[in-house]
Amino acid sequence: MSSNPLRVGFLGTGWIASVYADGLAGIPGVKITALCNRHLDKAQKFNADHCGAAATCYDDFDRMLASEKLDVLWICLPPGAHGGEAEKAASHGIHLMLEKPIALSLERAESIQRAVRAAGVQCQIGHHFRHTLPVLKLKQMLTDGSAGRPVFMQGRFFTNAAFPTWWRDPKLGGGQLVEQSIHLYDLARHLFGEPAVAFGFRDNLAHRRFPDYQVDDVSAATIRFRNGALANLCAANVWEPNTQSVEMSVLCERVLVKFGKLNEAEFIYHDGLKPEEIKQKQLTIKREVVGGTGYYAELARNLIAAIRGEEATRSSIDDGVESLRLVLAIAKSSAQGGEAQRF
Repeated sequence: MSSNPLRVGFLGTGWIASVYADGLAGIPGVKITALCNRHLDKAQKFNADHCGAAATCYDDFDRMLASEKLDVLWICLPPGAHGGEAEKAASHGIHLMLEKPIALSLERAESIQRAVRAAGVQCQIGHHFRHTLPVLKLKQMLTDGSAGRPVFMQGRFFTNAAFPTWWRDPKLGGGQLVEQSIHLYDLARHLFGEPAVAFGFRDNLAHRRFPDYQVDDVSAATIRFRNGALANLCAANVWEPNTQSVEMSVLCERVLVKFGKLNEAEFIYHDGLKPEEIKQKQLTIKREVVGGTGYYAELARNLIAAIRGEEATRSSIDDGVESLRLVLAIAKSSAQGGEAQRF
């Protein structure tokens, strides 16, 4: 490993950028050297709060790209605010971390995909659900076969917040289905593979009295995957005020995994036995709680390890495109009255 630190730049310095910056602080051989926000004062405050005032601040991305020798760029922009920055960075040989969703259209997402492939750079997508300890364990069990065949996933993403102005604008945020609950859809793909057919609905039912709230606040979908597994996923921004609830159940032939919250799950190892067999043989079902924090830091660590040639990224640019394709298909299904979308 080179003695020179990896030089990291940030485009966008909002809340999610601060979470990633704090995670990067715990990784040896990494240094945040440049920050860009069109509001320079926000970049300067971020610099003071998270970088020890050691980074150079810019209000123009092209100037930062021309002035700095970056190894990695963290792009933390609203999905509708991308304007070719990822492609420009990739063409300079800069590795990327793109906050999800990477765009609001497949055309824009595929443009980034082509640039990443052409440049041969590493690109991690900010699907942090993939980096929790329970998901890491379950993915390994599905890979080595110890979980048995994946069968069904039920998941919900419930919130109740106003969210920033850009989030409520369909041209910048895309709505809860696309911008937020994409995490659930990406995780279903991560565990079950690619979808074969899906349908769903979304609507704005509780916020119509707010003129600037122009996106969905409820959504629900059913997906059948190519391996035969099914998923029911839903989201709502009409939950308990100022709270968030992410709950999931993943059913496999030999294990049930119940997520009471994002980063903690109970593994119930029933081994595919019938209830009467368990009762007759007086068997004890093994239960294990798996949990831990720091999944944003783990996402960052995984990307840095990939750049150093030590691991593969868990959420590639292809995942960014395909998970976007899935949620856009649900949005299209809703617009067509629930018509099934085939992949």
